[in-house]
Amino acid sequence: MTRDLAAIGWFLVALALFLLLVVAAQAARVVAIRRPGGAVECCLRRAGDTRWRRGFAAYRTDRLYWFRSYGVRLRPDAVFNRQTLRPVARHARDGWPALVQFDTGAPGETLWLAMNSDALTGLMAWLEAGPQLPLPGLA
Repeated sequence: MTRDLAAIGWFLVALALFLLLVVAAQAARVVAIRRPGGAVECCLRRAGDTRWRRGFAAYRTDRLYWFRSYGVRLRPDAVFNRQTLRPVARHARDGWPALVQFDTGAPGETLWLAMNSDALTGLMAWLEAGPQLPLPGLA
């Protein structure tokens, strides 16, 4: 009987340590993604998708990286070019996240991002401050 209780106790200790390790790994991943700066929480939905995916948008010098909230990879799940990412439509309601539709520059590739208004302001400023593509016929 005491062996059974001891085995259950060790199992619970091992399980608690495992869960603590998973939580610590997730926290370290989020810190690594956010460390360079310019990362905000947002949800992403691509054209044709029916569900939103929760994650982080991290804007770097010339690309917008999107990472899932939970995972083990430090590589982005989606990458969008800053020069070709253009806002198409915006929907904002009080108390709700701002929804912004983007054209990614790829044929038929539409992207929706949902984020709070402060994050949206930062993203729009980042897009506007980037290098602009020359207009056709004016180069």
